[in-house]
Parts: sequence; structure tokens; C-alpha cells
Amino acid sequence: MKLVHLIFATVIALTAFYIKLDNPNTVVFLYIVVLAFFYAFGTFNNEPNISHISMILVIVTLVEHVTFAYGLVNLGQLGDNFLIIGTIVFGLQILINLLAVLLFMLRVQISRLFSSSSKIILTDFDGLFHWLFIAAGFVNVLALIENALRNALGWHSLTFIYDTYEIYGYALMAIACGLLLTMLILKVKNRQLT
Repeated sequence: MKLVHLIFATVIALTAFYIKLDNPNTVVFLYIVVLAFFYAFGTFNNEPNISHISMILVIVTLVEHVTFAYGLVNLGQLGDNFLIIGTIVFGLQILINLLAVLLFMLRVQISRLFSSSSKIILTDFDGLFHWLFIAAGFVNVLALIENALRNALGWHSLTFIYDTYEIYGYALMAIACGLLLTMLILKVKNRQLT
């Protein structure tokens, strides 16, 4: 089995596992555990790029999770105006995605603020991570539009994004893990070649 197939299978398996769990608190906990592994690998192997990317992913995940899971934002109750609530929720999600894109676009500069390592460089993966959050932002824009159509215009049967929203999030988490796994494998392989 080729390495690319193994990584692709890992992403698919992680996505399926997250979907099967169907509990955002558990999924976020496991995701952070996986990111902690990558952070530890990067720290112990003097690979600051992997460590810093992992830490940025943890920070973005915690900001998002704490904002929505612990009631900092009202997710609504029966009888509430879901047009307003949905606009606030998806609007905040878009802002978090923009923050993540900005963090990844400036990742090298941010990393150099915290470390003087000469190994801090712009990797091929830095661009992929910010595109991951651009994709998440696109899904949130679609969710915002769908919410407006459903609650302002009464198109109550329009629920495609709403019904699959968590799956997109779980898939993006799994892809982030797959990218970090690829970085890790390439670092180990390059070290073996030298």
C-alpha cells in the first residue's frame, strides 16, 4: 500500500469515526488529543513547524468549542427568532474561520515571535491549512445563506447544509490530522535519508 493511500484511508477512517461518535464534545477532545501528539512529536524532535501548526489548530478549536459548547453564544430555543440566532452563530463561525486563515497566513512570523529556531520556515503545508479554513468558511457562508432562505423566506425544506454541517466539520478536522500526519511522515523519511 502506498503512503498516500494510507494517509487517505486514515482521513476517511477518522471522519467516519468522528461521525459515528456523533458527540461534538468527545470529538473535540479526541481531536485535541491527536493534535497534542503532533505537538509533542514536533517538540521532542525539534520540528517547530509541526508544533506551532498543531498549537494554532488547538487554539482555533478551543476558541470555537468554548464559544458554542459552553453557552457564550445562545444557540436558541423553541420560539426564538432563528434568523437572528443563525446569523449570529454562522457569522461568528465565519469570523473564527477568518481568524484561522490569518493565523496560518502569518504562521511563520507568529512562530518566530515565540521561537528563534532556524528551522522555522514556510512549509508546503502552510498554504494547505489556510485553504482548509477557507473551505470551512465557504461552508459557513452556505449555511448562513441557507439559514436566511429557510427562516426569512419560509423555505423550511431547505436543510442540506444544516443536516450535514457536523459532517463537514468532522471531515475538515480529519483532513487537518491527515496533513499533520503527512508532515510527520515526511520529516521522519527525510531524516532517514540524511
